[in-house]
Amino acid sequence: MSEKEIVTVYIERIGHGGYGLGKLPGGKLIFVEGAYPGELIEVEVIQEKSDVAFGKVKNILERAPYRRKPECKYFGICGGCHLMDIDYKKQLEFKAQIVKDQLKRIGKIDIQVSQTIPSNLEFSYRNKMEFAFSFKAGKVHLGLKARNSNEVIDIDECPISPTSFNKALKVVPEIVEISKVKIYNPKRRAGTLKHLVMRYSHSSNQTMAIFVTKTETFNESRIIKNELLNKLPQVNSIIHVMNSSDEIVLRGPYKTLYGSGVLEIEMDYEKFQIPPTAFFQNNYHVASKMVEYVTKSLELTGDEKVLDLYAGVGTFTMRLAMLSKHVTAVENSHISAKAGRSNANINNLRNIKYEETDVLEFLKNYNSGADVIVLDPPRGGAGKEVCAEIIRIAPKKIAYVSCDPSTLARDLAVLKEVYEILSVQPFDMFPQTYHVETVVLLELQNQ
Repeated sequence: MSEKEIVTVYIERIGHGGYGLGKLPGGKLIFVEGAYPGELIEVEVIQEKSDVAFGKVKNILERAPYRRKPECKYFGICGGCHLMDIDYKKQLEFKAQIVKDQLKRIGKIDIQVSQTIPSNLEFSYRNKMEFAFSFKAGKVHLGLKARNSNEVIDIDECPISPTSFNKALKVVPEIVEISKVKIYNPKRRAGTLKHLVMRYSHSSNQTMAIFVTKTETFNESRIIKNELLNKLPQVNSIIHVMNSSDEIVLRGPYKTLYGSGVLEIEMDYEKFQIPPTAFFQNNYHVASKMVEYVTKSLELTGDEKVLDLYAGVGTFTMRLAMLSKHVTAVENSHISAKAGRSNANINNLRNIKYEETDVLEFLKNYNSGADVIVLDPPRGGAGKEVCAEIIRIAPKKIAYVSCDPSTLARDLAVLKEVYEILSVQPFDMFPQTYHVETVVLLELQNQ
């Protein structure tokens, strides 16, 4: 088949990444962005490999009844959201389906997947957004990266962001122009100001504005701070982060220019203080539901020894400590581990020990046993070696919290040799996107 040929494809199911999956006339599988199950689509084939092809929608011949008008004028251009043009209930169905398919295909696990637990908020739910600066045609622009590109789309509102972020999108470019700070150019690796990261606490209604620069010097920060407080009084903290890396947006040493310099978040039973560069789950209400679900499902009696791996600032650690005998929290980020220790103090919990080290290194040297292991690894998953060490330690129960169904499936394929999978529960941490958070509960076989 020649490239750029137009073919008619019936979309059979949804795939990981939010692609519609169908078959080309010869039977080859094709992934189509922006196409949904039950639709008949004219597709332009843009790439063909030996086993699969990729295409984009040219024309919808038969449209799915669950399609809707997206809430955002940048949808389809901006790379942030993928499923905003379909009914929310359908998004939840698709996410459970994606988890089920990935477990079956990658992990050879054919198991019932529970219905996806929805987000309280379909919009305005995000408590962190990373906006990029650019300088075009003599003007400062602020926005998000285009789909499949590094080009910055200038935007003035984002429906999945809280109100204060949208106000910042409108006023910050003008403030930055007044300050005359040089905007960073990633191609030339020249200039100063790179990103504006906004963080928000839904429980305390606090907003933090973080300016990320390439350089240590940020002489214009005083003008920016004063103008921002004048135009956006909702801001409680202003931070300057120095980050010379172009790989990760929010990393490096920081200075507090205004306010307390931490974000205060309160859940049902615990309080957290989050430093500017530390990770915290991006949807407060769903994070709260996940903590509740994990700790209840483990049916803790108060006598357990718990290992909390990839513990971060203690999102799960605090509640686990309230309900068990002792928790060892393992976290390799210095900022997060330090915040975790501080959060243990804030919550008057004396039965938490933070180990600031790599999870695999820690497990290799760990011989003290554990009744329960909770792990919440980054997108790349835990990996075979970590899973092998968990099997060696042999906790009675495991709660695996995953943000990527494909790496979850790979890791469960290792763990299921010794553990029985009791339940698979998806959570909609990121409405309007294909991303899905999943909690899997496992129990040691033949106890």
